[in-house]
Amino acid sequence: MFPGECLGIVGETGSGKTTLVQHFNGLLKPSAGKVRVLGKDLSQPGILWPELRRRVGLVFQYPEHQLFEETVFEDIAFVLRRQKSVSPEEIERRVRSAFLLVGLDAEEFGQRSPFELSGGEMRRVALAGVLVQDPAVLILDEPTVGLDGAGKREILGEIGSLRRSGKTIIIVSHAVEEIVDLVDRLVVMEAGKVLTSGSPAGVFSFLLRKNELTFLVPPIFRLFYELRGDGWALPEEVFKVEEAILAIERHLHRSRLPSAVEN
Repeated sequence: MFPGECLGIVGETGSGKTTLVQHFNGLLKPSAGKVRVLGKDLSQPGILWPELRRRVGLVFQYPEHQLFEETVFEDIAFVLRRQKSVSPEEIERRVRSAFLLVGLDAEEFGQRSPFELSGGEMRRVALAGVLVQDPAVLILDEPTVGLDGAGKREILGEIGSLRRSGKTIIIVSHAVEEIVDLVDRLVVMEAGKVLTSGSPAGVFSFLLRKNELTFLVPPIFRLFYELRGDGWALPEEVFKVEEAILAIERHLHRSRLPSAVEN
């Protein structure tokens, strides 16, 4: 990955997505081959695993199930309080910074119980508990799973803000349509191996040409792919309904111009 890149890892259930990313911060160790993270080969001796896990933050599916402190502030501060080298003043500063990063007000939420929050708010608190360590790489495993529409919009909005701030992000998801506007590159996993990778448009075109894992392709992209095959002059990288309507209107307008000129 490149610094500041947002990478999506997608595929069927059981394709190896979660297993792969758990190698990136040493939760799993490679039994064969090599895993290189931040310039280090994790199969070699001498890896400082606690340091690696601070630099590569992993947010699990349903991270709110791991909340346990009495207040939101203490839940976010928990990992820092275990590090004796971090002063109380530094903990205060970093926790408040983490609140800002996930769009929560420290004064409003700091002394509340995490179990009184909405699903989206709980997940943002769990995300703040990882961001408080200022990881170089942030891994989000199915960040929207189990959330209602409002909760999904909340967490996707915060991921978008982190992406725009320059944070390097890896998103594991089965809901490709939810992340397609966030990612710079997609990796498709199949049976524990990389089937293909590239820009979202390039990956979707590959899957349609090969007729493989086509359920991953957003319906709008599939429609435009088929229309281009029928001769429609439509752009390739269209994923939103609003963009699709405008593109179709432009095509229809252009297609009427010759007859208008003749008349």
